[in-house]
Amino acid sequence: MSTIDKIESLLLNEFKTVPFHNLFMLNNIQNKQLSLGGTCSDKVLRFKGILDNNDINSKLHSSFINGIECHRMLSVIINDRKYYIDVGSGWPSVKLFPEFKEIEYSIYGMNFKTEINDNKIFLYHKTKSSYEYNKMMVIPKVSKSQEDILLDIKNRFVDSSIYPFHDSVRFSIVKGQIFYFIKGSRIRIYSDKGFKEYMLNEKEVLSFIKEKFNRLEQYSNILLG
Repeated sequence: MSTIDKIESLLLNEFKTVPFHNLFMLNNIQNKQLSLGGTCSDKVLRFKGILDNNDINSKLHSSFINGIECHRMLSVIINDRKYYIDVGSGWPSVKLFPEFKEIEYSIYGMNFKTEINDNKIFLYHKTKSSYEYNKMMVIPKVSKSQEDILLDIKNRFVDSSIYPFHDSVRFSIVKGQIFYFIKGSRIRIYSDKGFKEYMLNEKEVLSFIKEKFNRLEQYSNILLG
């Protein structure tokens, strides 16, 4: 198995076993168990540890969402070429993004693609509900130092209003061949077979989270937006 295949296998397993969510952020709880998931910083730190355990060196990388440098990723060097790993955006970006060439792929009925412009990589995402690509983030080829990114992670919730999910619950996870995404009181279900969307009340949201990842039940005192 190549290094890329190994990382992507680990990445897919991560999306299936550890959810993206903002329950800790909404409840002002410090996440002391990265295996419980969380936002991009929690997910990135956990996956960096998994790569370390598999003798794969990676570095923290900082990127921009909506013009704000608030998103954390990882970068790896394979055969003298750099790739980016997005484990913590909340979307199932299960492939590495090369720094040196543009790519496009589909999974769970959605599409990802990159465009390279000088010293930046633009990552786009499209679902069957949106019909056109939306810009997810901008990845600068030159990032902050590791120390500065760790400081950003430490202070990431000093002003939580910079995040697009600061005022209502988010939860996403892959189960089987389906990707589940909760935004506020709305659940979206994505697969290669199609797309469904339902409205849920607070009790139903909590029941869903308990069903898909019951280790979070004790933290599910949430406010739906």
